[in-house]
Amino acid sequence: MIKLIAFDLDGTLAEIGEAMPEEAVRLLQEIENRGIRIAVCSGKPTYYLCGFMRQVGLKKPILVGENGAVIQFGIDLPPRDFYILPYSDEAKKTISFFHGEILKRIPDVWYQPNLVELTPFLKREEDFAVVEACIEECAEHFRDVNVYRFVDCFDFVPKGITKRKGLEYLGELLLVRPEETVAVGDGSNDLPMFEYAGYSVGVGEKVKDHVDRCFENTTEMLKFLLKEM
Repeated sequence: MIKLIAFDLDGTLAEIGEAMPEEAVRLLQEIENRGIRIAVCSGKPTYYLCGFMRQVGLKKPILVGENGAVIQFGIDLPPRDFYILPYSDEAKKTISFFHGEILKRIPDVWYQPNLVELTPFLKREEDFAVVEACIEECAEHFRDVNVYRFVDCFDFVPKGITKRKGLEYLGELLLVRPEETVAVGDGSNDLPMFEYAGYSVGVGEKVKDHVDRCFENTTEMLKFLLKEM
């Protein structure tokens, strides 16, 4: 019996910077009405997820932000139930180091206001090459940090912090086992939660070789979950 479905946000529930389609909102509400807990598991911080999820109208949404580092129950600010997963002091120092290194090379970067990870958003294509060169030059620092590249940013995440780790922690809080969990996503940072969950669903071509089922769009994916779960 499925008790929890964890969804990635960008590229899975909605396109980047856009709202969920109305049909998708309706389907998500119907899934929750069947007694299944719904979590949104994203690289975005939980306060961003709060704003996004206000339009969806779920009764008990769970927000897992910063690639699993932060967990929040509900969309209230300040949250009543809020958790930050532990990570090493070495990772904190490395993230601070890279913040400084990127600032030296690209002074006009905007940083997502995270609690744990470092997420620089880049304005120009050449800026990506600058950050990648910085990463290569400073490779010895990556003993305690993982890096994900996306179309508009990088995520510098403490090692041990993944969407899988966030779901494991959430499962302990909810008393939900992996085999009672479904993970849904579209990108490389979703692979750890695919490995954890008893069933995995992809949206788009990038993850089709890593999931049990894959769909072209959000609505098809939600209709499948509503019918099969």
